[in-house]
This record gives sequence, structure tokens and C-alpha cells, in this order.
Amino acid sequence: MRNLIAAVLIVLTGVTGFAQNFEAPKLDASKFEKVKAKVGGDFAIQYQALNHSINGSSDSLVDLENNINLPSANFNITADLGPGVQLYMNTFLSSRHHNDAWVEGGYLTIDNLPFLPAADPVMKYLTIKAGVFNPNYGDAHFYRSTNAHVVDNPFVGNWIMDSYTTNPGMEIMYRNNGVLAMVGTNNGRMNYGRGNDLGKDLVFLWKLAYDKQFTDDFRGRVSLSGYHVPEGHSGSYLYNADRAGARYYDVMLWHTESLMDPANRSTGRWDPGTGQTQMNSYQANIFAQFKGLNIFGIYEDETGVRRGADQHFTQTALQAIYNIGAFYVGTRWNNVTDNAGSKVTRVNFGGGWHMLDDVLVKLDYVNQKYDGPAFGEINGGKFNGVVVEAAISF
Repeated sequence: MRNLIAAVLIVLTGVTGFAQNFEAPKLDASKFEKVKAKVGGDFAIQYQALNHSINGSSDSLVDLENNINLPSANFNITADLGPGVQLYMNTFLSSRHHNDAWVEGGYLTIDNLPFLPAADPVMKYLTIKAGVFNPNYGDAHFYRSTNAHVVDNPFVGNWIMDSYTTNPGMEIMYRNNGVLAMVGTNNGRMNYGRGNDLGKDLVFLWKLAYDKQFTDDFRGRVSLSGYHVPEGHSGSYLYNADRAGARYYDVMLWHTESLMDPANRSTGRWDPGTGQTQMNSYQANIFAQFKGLNIFGIYEDETGVRRGADQHFTQTALQAIYNIGAFYVGTRWNNVTDNAGSKVTRVNFGGGWHMLDDVLVKLDYVNQKYDGPAFGEINGGKFNGVVVEAAISF
């Protein structure tokens, strides 16, 4: 019995539960020795047991079988190129949307200018990011799964209104004593050769945040971000731009729809879509951590013009996670509405076990409902059930 109790205590205390990180800390230039690279990988697989229906009937929808989804995999390289200068590149080896390997993005993080020593006093507070990457708009993206990299997400699915894209651009971030200020710009597109001249297609973003460890037990953070697409843009990408595809495979699809159609890669999500010729999005976030309890909230407001029509979407969410040693349990409520009276509401309950620092198993119960004219024949529909996800990231 004594050995059993000791084993349980090791499991509960030996591995940290779900821990939230936001912007990466500054690179320590003094630790650079030589150019070197680290090769990493992410692997994720799910067992999905979901049901869906429209007003109580599933006759017109595809049959959802309880089975294992296509495994996904990432391959990434992190290279230290100089004191305070680092390269990151990520490749999706397998994803729901693509059966071939392709580069998600790559960028430089510059926390020091070794070729310009006079800039050291300024670079003490600045971080420059340049390349192809997901813009640092809002804090919601710190809780999402990026194809097979799922350890940052306590649940299986991403947010209903998922602000994620990979655009070529640059961001400059200032940090000092808990205060964070960031400004950035990018071309707003993933298909780089199909837009206007760069001067007409630049979009702009910013973030203000305050993040402080007030006591050993309590950390708090508040942030406000904006993403702005000037009038006349050729078509901006911010939402529905996750080319890897969504979890909750094939939910709310008709019998006549092809499960292999790339247009169906985003089942379970609802958002403003891509191609805005003008847009202003704002996201406010609050985060609080007290001992093992983490609370995170979202309020997001998007107004834009897409295909000549005005749109207005609002997202609200509240998430609570409690850590118990190597385990965590939690719940998430997520709601998205538009200006035409339609809404999607999702509730998650679940938890996870960090078997090792690099090995995670999650259990996610999801219940999602659709209501309003935007959904046409699936108005009044819902899906629910359980998804189990196992992942390795190193």
C-alpha cells in the first residue's frame, strides 16, 4: 500500500499539468555559442464518437461512425543563428486538408542586433519578428491546436471563430515590467501572387497588454488587440484560413456532400470567412491564474465587407482549467453571433493527463448548436459526443 501511495504521488506531482504560455520570453544573447539547430516533431491522433441531427433527425446527414481520424504530423526546425537571433520553420507532414507535406511558415525572431552593438540599450526591450507567421492578434491563438501541435489547447477543437492565418509580414514588440505593446503589418494574404500591389494590400495590427506575476500564487493578464484591413484590399485572410482543417470531422454535412471536398475541411467552425475588402476586428482578453486554477476569457468584434456585403460577427468565450499535478480538468463556453440573428453555441467539458512532459492524452465532451437563418437547412441542428486525443510533441 505504501508503494502504491508513493506511485500515485509521483504521478500527481512529477509532471506539470496544463500550463499557459503567451508570447515567448526574450532570447538570452549571452547563451549563444555557435550556430545550431533543433529538430522537433508533433504527432496527434483522435478517436471520435460524435452524433449529429437537425431538429431530432439525422436521416439527411452523413453517417458519423465511431472511429479513428486520420493522424496528423508536424516537422519543425528551430535554429540559433546568432546571439539573440533565432529561426523557426514548421512543416505539416499530414493534415485533414492536405495529404502531402507543405511548409506552414517560417520566421526570424530578433531579440538582439549583434551587428549593431549601439542598439543594445533599445533591444533590451524590443523583439522583432519577420517572415511568414500567424499574426499576434488577440490571445485566443495561444490556446489553439496547430495541426498536430495540440499541447497548447486543453480541448480538442479550436475556437468557433478561429483567427488564424499565415501571412508574410513583420511585428515589433516592446516589453518592460509587465507592459507589452506591439505593432505589425502584413499583406493580409496567403496566396501572395493574386492580390494588388503591396502598397494597396497592407493590413495593420496592434496589441496592448499587461501581464504580471503579482504573487507566487497569482498571475493576471489583460490585453486588447486590433486588426485593420483598409478599404480596397484584394481580399484579406484572418478567419477560416487554417489550411490544416478542423477537428470534429464531418459534422453537419449532408449525405450528398463529399467528405473529401476541401471546402468541408472546417466543419464545426463558423466565422466571417476570408476575402474581406475592408475589415476592423478587435479582441479583448482576460487571464487569471491562482494556484492550479486558470481562467481565460474572450470578447471579439468583427465588422467588414465581404463580396460586397456588410458583415458583423461577435465572439464571446469563457474557459476554466484546474490542474491537479499531471492532470487537468476544465470547461469552455464559446458563442458566435452575426448581425442577422444567427448564432452557434458550444460547450466543452474535459481534461487531460500529461503522462510525460512530451506526451499528452485528452478527453473532450462537446455539445454544439446552430440557430438562425445563416445555416439554411441545418438551422436547429446540433452535434455532441466524445473525442479522445493522444499527442506527442518534442
